[in-house]
Amino acid sequence: MSMTVSGLGTSRTHHTPISAPPRRKPAEKSERNDFEALTPADRELIFHVTGQQLGVAAMKEKPTSFAVAIANERAVGHLAPGQPVTGFYLKDLHHRYQRAGAPSPIGQYLPRALAYLEQSGPRRIDVSA
Repeated sequence: MSMTVSGLGTSRTHHTPISAPPRRKPAEKSERNDFEALTPADRELIFHVTGQQLGVAAMKEKPTSFAVAIANERAVGHLAPGQPVTGFYLKDLHHRYQRAGAPSPIGQYLPRALAYLEQSGPRRIDVSA
């Protein structure tokens, strides 16, 4: 007859050793193209202010700081789809950079942008956006 005694003994339950959790594959960086968010009116403004003609496709030349700032504002939602860029908006954006103690990417372009917006008349909501 064999007898079994429960309690302390020499037999141990085998546990899987603790190891690092399986690594996930690094997610592909989604390269957001802020310029895709620009409206036709934004592109026209950028062209008249900087002389730079922007398309959605990759650009051959480095975009101006003015173009980057407008595209970023549009892409992050500070400028709602269809909301026109106005002189008031540009002045406010410029002042936000100044209050933050950062150089304004639109500062050198601001006089030309304001002149163009004043000359082109009131901005309308762009329903094609």
